[in-house]
Parts: sequence; structure tokens; C-alpha cells
Amino acid sequence: MMRIIDNHEVGDQIIMSPEKIKTEISYAKSPKDLVRQPTTTKAEQRKQYNEMATGIAAKWNLTTPNATALLVQQFEKTNDYNSEKDFFHFHHLYKSGGTSISNFMDQTVGVRKVGKYWEGILPGSYESGNFDHDEALVDINWRLAEGTKREDLPYKASYAHTGLRPVYGPHRTKTAKFFQEQMPNKRLRAITMLREPTDFRASNHAMIMCGLNAEIKKFHRQRAKKGLEYVCSPKDGLNISALVDVKTQNLIDKCKSGAKVNGQQKQQCQDHANGVDIFEHCRSPSHLLAHYQYDKHYRSMFKGLMGRYHRGQDFGGTAYVGMGFGYERAEESKGFSVENVEEYTLQDLGGLDLTISGAGDGGPPEPDFIWFGITERMKESTILFYYYFKSKPLERIPRHRIQDCHPTESVGWTTEHREIVKQKEPADYAVWRTANAILDVRMAKMKMEIQAQLDAGMSKEALYYVDWDTLEAL
Repeated sequence: MMRIIDNHEVGDQIIMSPEKIKTEISYAKSPKDLVRQPTTTKAEQRKQYNEMATGIAAKWNLTTPNATALLVQQFEKTNDYNSEKDFFHFHHLYKSGGTSISNFMDQTVGVRKVGKYWEGILPGSYESGNFDHDEALVDINWRLAEGTKREDLPYKASYAHTGLRPVYGPHRTKTAKFFQEQMPNKRLRAITMLREPTDFRASNHAMIMCGLNAEIKKFHRQRAKKGLEYVCSPKDGLNISALVDVKTQNLIDKCKSGAKVNGQQKQQCQDHANGVDIFEHCRSPSHLLAHYQYDKHYRSMFKGLMGRYHRGQDFGGTAYVGMGFGYERAEESKGFSVENVEEYTLQDLGGLDLTISGAGDGGPPEPDFIWFGITERMKESTILFYYYFKSKPLERIPRHRIQDCHPTESVGWTTEHREIVKQKEPADYAVWRTANAILDVRMAKMKMEIQAQLDAGMSKEALYYVDWDTLEAL
């Protein structure tokens, strides 16, 4: 388990370094190691929260003046998930670990599989596709015809690349309208996943924009036939540019053969005939970062996460987050600043401000984010999922589409490339840093709550939704 932070003062200001936090919020290896926390007053507890929040804000370089206060609010926030009244939708951004989370939801919230579907998951949910409203409606109507009352429909959640928010206002999504009409008694809520911004782009670039993962697999199959081992980086002999040449030639041959090609491929063949390097942006991270395709597709990719970066922006862009993304630059929006993005993320993604509305100030509140995960912190994310939704931990976490060669390594992303993305995308990095700070708070709070319950006499068996093995291994 953990050793809870002792109350202490540092002069007139309460400060804790990230290293101190990591040391103080730690796991013991057995119940004998648990440190008993003396009863504290509300004032003492808030002081403790303030100390921890100050350190976490410093750890993630948060610059908004309200960072500590909002992180303290996160410590004090109550998880009010109600499995009988709530319905939550997982908005799966491409290449964020969402396929694994969708399967994870099947086996936790879904409860049990009946025929084709998991009982608690609304049909029409696809682990790697848009939400199918027609498929969902067929199942809903079948259950109603069988005598199930609308308020007794068994659905707890759904998932898809399709976004839910905004539920209100001029950009209301089709999915929001559908859920409100078909499940009017449910309180709609949201969950999502996000990923380190450079890795997010690297994975989208390698798999979706350029199809490099498929070319690398072909390359490795050819090496295997010769008895050669995998190579996963340019320095070891993986020549991405040469693979792009092969990819280009294959497309040209297909066009010349008279085989069926789509409109985009036809245009690419025409461009190639005019001397254009049609896959130039695929040859390396440097080529991508200097190419118009980056500006067209990879600017402000987290717009689809909350629907906006700060209060000065209009809601929108989450309904169908296509593979190409293609958002306007957040940095050019009225009212943008890194501080404003951090503060809005703390309030919205952190589930603190329940007045946010796509209909504008004073409008009905949007579904709040009851949970989110971070790809690089999957174990912590799933531990919190079990804890928040009171789900029994799985023996094994589903893992899907894990590449033998990580895109950042195989395509040759360097520290310099990452710095360029940080310079290009301050809004996305502000969201990501802030999300990590929130996750730190939630992990620390969960540990303290578990400790308090054990101190009160609860057994580990009674806390069936705690992933003890993973928690103690972190």
C-alpha cells in the first residue's frame, strides 16, 4: 500500500518537490508497513492538499496562477458515479490506446457477453470505428418490444471514435441527440484517453497518414525469410525512405495496370507524373514537420478532446474526429494563452466546473469527464478506472495494436523533433501536462482513501475494486 504524507510546514510557504512527492506517496509491500495517519481537522487536511498540489503543479510546470487552488479542488472532489443513473461515453481519439480501453470496458462495465454484445455496452459501439446509431436503435427497440421499460434498459456505457460533446448549443452532436432521446432518464457523462503530443503524432503519422507500420512489417517478413533479426531504428539499418520509394512504386504500378484506385490515389499518380514526391512527408519526421501536410492535419490535435481549449473558443470538432484531424490552430484563437488552456483543462477535463455548456454561459451543463486515462500511464489509468467505477480488476489488461517497433524509434523521431513539436503545439502540451497533474492528484487521493478505509477496519477483500497487485508493483 502506501505511506501517507505527514503534516509539516516549510516556513511561511508550503512547498514540496516532485521528488518529495514521489518519496512520500509510496507503496508499502505488506499491511505491516502501513503508516497510520492521525485524525486531522479539515484545515489540516486542506493544508496537506495545498502542499501536495503546489509540488504537483511545479512538477508539471503549470503556469496558471490558479493551478494550486484548482488542484486542491481536485483533491476535494467527490466521485459521484452512480451505475444506476449514469451512462458514460468513451470518445476514442485515434492512436491513443483506445482500442485496449474499449475492450477493457467490455470486460468490466460490460459485465457479461450475451450473444454478440456485452450486456452493459450499448450496441453500435465500435472499438475502432464511428458509433452506429442504427444498430443501437435496433437493440433498444427490440428490448422495448420485449417489455423492458425505457428506464430499465441495461446500458451503462458506449465507445467509438465518435464524440459526444457538445450536447447543447448550435454544434450539438448527432450522438448527443440520440442518447438524450433514447435514454432520457440517464445522466450523460464522458471519458477519454490522451497521449504525449509528439508520440500521438508519430503514431498517427506512421500508421494512418503514411501506412509505414504495414511497410515495416513487410520489410521484417522479408528479413525473416533470410534468417535476419528485426531492426527497429534507422541507425540499425531500417531505411524508411527506401520503404517509401517501394510504397510509391507500388502505387504507380497499380495505376498503370488499370486496377481500381480511389480518387486520392488517382490524384497521387497524376502528381507523381508531374514530378511531385507524393509521399515526401512520410520519409522522416523532418520531412513531415516542414511539410504542408503537418499544418493541414496535425495542428492542435487535442481540439477533439474537450471540444475547445479555453473559454474563448466555440465548442465543436468532436462529433467525428477523422483520421486526418485537421483542426484550426488553437494558438490563433481569440483569448489563447498557455495559462488559459491549463486553467480550462483543470476545470473541464478535471470535472470541476459543471456549468460549462455548448449553449454558452448559463446554458445546461455538458456531460462532465468522470474519468480519463493517459496512454503513457496505462497502469495508473486502469487502476483509477477500477476504483472509480467499482469494477473487479481483470487478470490481464487487453492490449491491442502494439507495434513491435515503436513509431518514434522506427521512423527516427529525435529529441530535436520533439522540441519542434513542443514549439509548434503549446496548446496540446499544456493540455497534456495539466492532465498529468490531475492524474497525480487522483492517484494520491485514491491511495489516501484506501488507507483510510483500511484504517477503519475494512479488509482488502471488501475493497474488491482495488487492483492490489498493480498498485503495489508501481
